[in-house]
Amino acid sequence: MISDEAGAVTFEAIPLEKSSLISLNNLRRLRRLFLESQADLLCTYNFGSIEAVIANRAGPNLPHVHHEDGFGPDEAGGRQKPRRALARRFLLGRSLLTTPSTVLEKIAVEIWRIPASRVRRISVGIDVMRYRVEPQRSEGVITVGALGALRREKNFERLIRCFSAASEGRKARLVIYGDGPERPVLENARAASPARDRIFLPGATLRPEQALAEFDIFALSSDTEQTPISLMEAMAAGLPSIATDVGDVRLMVGDEGADFVIAPENEQAYAARLGELIDDAELRARLGAAARERATIFDQSAMVAAFRALYLEAIRADA
Repeated sequence: MISDEAGAVTFEAIPLEKSSLISLNNLRRLRRLFLESQADLLCTYNFGSIEAVIANRAGPNLPHVHHEDGFGPDEAGGRQKPRRALARRFLLGRSLLTTPSTVLEKIAVEIWRIPASRVRRISVGIDVMRYRVEPQRSEGVITVGALGALRREKNFERLIRCFSAASEGRKARLVIYGDGPERPVLENARAASPARDRIFLPGATLRPEQALAEFDIFALSSDTEQTPISLMEAMAAGLPSIATDVGDVRLMVGDEGADFVIAPENEQAYAARLGELIDDAELRARLGAAARERATIFDQSAMVAAFRALYLEAIRADA
């Protein structure tokens, strides 16, 4: 969201060719744009913007901040494509690079070999108060919930399997809010589940705080994450969580919630821990209260201040 106080903001669509790595036409178009822009700073995001990095190096050489926020399923579990790692190593060594997690920070320094002095870790932030709403939970049934784009790396199919095992003989239902390319896969997984009548895929929501208010337990089942925003939101809402041990999730939940951070491949343990949460109201209340208190560290004001300082640092270093 861009505040009205930010002043004049313009957006320009840039038609680019899809390429496996580099298109000369894209480089020429981007270089011309940067030369004409009279910009003070170039910000690029993830590997898909690498052509913009090359065009800048060959053209105006603007002060540059590159942002990396995670990977798709092809690079889950720390796997790195050698060509991408080499490109980052040679093209980003003179830029400032920001990551949201300790895991990605380590990859940037140790695998991409970006000088540590040029890497900054800035945690994602949220509007914590937005998620502190009154619970709207169903009586007599425990709702396990998830929020997120229905993409392969989120692995909601795993959550359906684990819920199916955990909820056997228990009064519980699973609600997954979101939409995306994996919906047909998840519909099939639901249809095949013995808990099919208690699994719901209501689609995307513009009011995540209201969705979270319906949940008794928040579940994250991803193969890859860095600092998942949905988990921050759930913690701010005072929900106990169960999550796969990816990215900085264990650090995010702290000691109180660490027993419910499970290795992604250990679905049996995930289902068993989920069953514990479904059964134990006192445990849910204790973990939820601890999560709500801890969520204050995710307030977006710290993130905004850190990015402002980073951008000014980049501009001043080039002055």
